[in-house]
Amino acid sequence: MERDDAEFTQANKRIATMAEDLRRAELVRDRLEGLDKLMGSYPEGHDMRKRLEELHVGRALEGVEEDIRVIMDAIQHPRGT
Repeated sequence: MERDDAEFTQANKRIATMAEDLRRAELVRDRLEGLDKLMGSYPEGHDMRKRLEELHVGRALEGVEEDIRVIMDAIQHPRGT
């Protein structure tokens, strides 16, 4: 019985950690989307747009969205929890 309680506690901690990781990844995604929109507000060739394009915001956004999918999958289908 004690072992089951310990395993349950461990599983809850893993889920809570994943939920926090998901929350932070969603914040990063939201900020990157805002930066992408801001970049699009500058005309082609504008110095500020060039600087923002050099940050490869789109590529970073794709990576963060993939991270979110992985975390969501782990939360929805926890293996070993």
